[in-house]
Amino acid sequence: MIKTLLQKLPIGVALGMSVVGLAFSPAANAQLIRQEFEGNFSRTQVSPFLTNLSPENSDYSGFVLFSDDGTLEDWQISVDELDLDFNPDSTLGGGLGPALIPNISFDLSSPSDWDLSVDFGIAFDAPRYTLERNASEITFIGELGRAGGYTYQDSTATIITETATAVPEPGTILGILAIGGLGLVVKRKEQA
Repeated sequence: MIKTLLQKLPIGVALGMSVVGLAFSPAANAQLIRQEFEGNFSRTQVSPFLTNLSPENSDYSGFVLFSDDGTLEDWQISVDELDLDFNPDSTLGGGLGPALIPNISFDLSSPSDWDLSVDFGIAFDAPRYTLERNASEITFIGELGRAGGYTYQDSTATIITETATAVPEPGTILGILAIGGLGLVVKRKEQA
């Protein structure tokens, strides 16, 4: 029935209605989940080379923003006593050579079970950092190439979760309607 209706309408109106329908379909209205976390890490594992360079404890904070389909939208991690502060614009080095841009991966099993990896090139002896959430426990793993690595955990992390439904921006909707109107004008000119 909808196909028949769209065939009878001018092409611009039909296109506009089709795209508007897609924009408001349930799949397009993804749920966004923002989790803010903070607490105090305790070191649970360290390589012998890093024992004196990594503190026993460290305050930390950050957030992840992701959609319910597992797409990472935004993030930030700060580990105070390790002097680490990462976000999507973070790079490493750049003083003597080109700055390293990390490969970011986010694996979502559930809203309370996910992993965020910030890999500056562990295969080339650059660091990789992984933040894992499992229920109320946050684990931070630093892998520093040949120097080894360390693991910090907080089993009583403070985690605040907020959810919202993502809907198309007003500009997107107006743009879709403008395309439909343009198609209507073109169709009328063709008929003239």
